[in-house]
Amino acid sequence: MYYILERELKRSNITRERLAKIIGTSTSTVSEKMNGKTEFKLDECQKIKKALGSPLPLDELFRTD
Repeated sequence: MYYILERELKRSNITRERLAKIIGTSTSTVSEKMNGKTEFKLDECQKIKKALGSPLPLDELFRTD
């Protein structure tokens, strides 16, 4: 689970549906990625970071522990 990413998405009012549009995939794929069943690709991580306007480095934003 991506706790920091989840927190930042809530703070920015970005739903999983909107996140799917941002990275160009389906909502179910986003759910699989958020639950750790599949991994985010680097380009998806970069798009998400940009959409959030987050100052956090990617490794921190996508930390799973």
